Amino acid sequence: MNIYEAIVTMQKQGQAGILITVVSKEGHGPQIPGAKLLVCGDGGKIGTIGGGALEHVAINEASALLKTKKLNVSKKYMLGEDSNVIDGIETGMICGGNITLFYEYLGVKDSVIIFGAGHVGKALSYYLKPFNYAITLIDSREKVLSEVEVEYVKKQFFENFNNIPFNKIITDDSYIVITTHSHELDYKILKSIHESTITPKYIGMIASKKKSEKMIERLSSEINKTIDFSRLYTPIGLKIGGTSPAEIALSIASEVQAIKYNQDGNKHARRVW
Repeated sequence: MNIYEAIVTMQKQGQAGILITVVSKEGHGPQIPGAKLLVCGDGGKIGTIGGGALEHVAINEASALLKTKKLNVSKKYMLGEDSNVIDGIETGMICGGNITLFYEYLGVKDSVIIFGAGHVGKALSYYLKPFNYAITLIDSREKVLSEVEVEYVKKQFFENFNNIPFNKIITDDSYIVITTHSHELDYKILKSIHESTITPKYIGMIASKKKSEKMIERLSSEINKTIDFSRLYTPIGLKIGGTSPAEIALSIASEVQAIKYNQDGNKHARRVW
């Protein structure tokens, strides 16, 4: 697999990465301009910029940039004591000269995970598709899931929701929508998320005000830790009027966009469906 195929595979898997490119080199050095090294979010590496101390330093820098999600950074490194770069970073190498590396952050789309592929889930995936999200629809009903024909939406079937690997599917950058065909399933999903160490940007659950209150009370009594409910939005959706599945989906899509752009003034102005 070449480095460009690896980038495509990495992003299809929902991973971010850093592409390191040798921009220029003076004197002796381990690689030529244009050489590349891809550092993947899971720790994998493809390619090389010469190995040794320089590559070790570069990989550490890439790991730090993955955490900060800094887009594009250029850095100069000294390859020996005779390097004439005033502000160059020391590598401990002795071959001489200096080298400039360009770090390019290859981010991934924000993900929306929709539990429930019924009328609301299906309509929501359609409304969100133009906004460049990585959308995943999850359901325990294989037939219902197969009837969703929204382009570029990933569909996942789990016969038993207890087997869902939440820590692998959901990241801290995810937007979660819970709208299954069962109140008990909704609660199981909600509980699993709050029992985990995941901190999604948004957790929305379709519910009446009464159901929401009961779910929150039940969570508080069954989970043996302090629960942060600041990301939980239930009843779900902004108050836009209308109660059809399509209108509910539109209100959820509007709320997701409001969270994305930090326009959260309507959090407590809920429509009770």
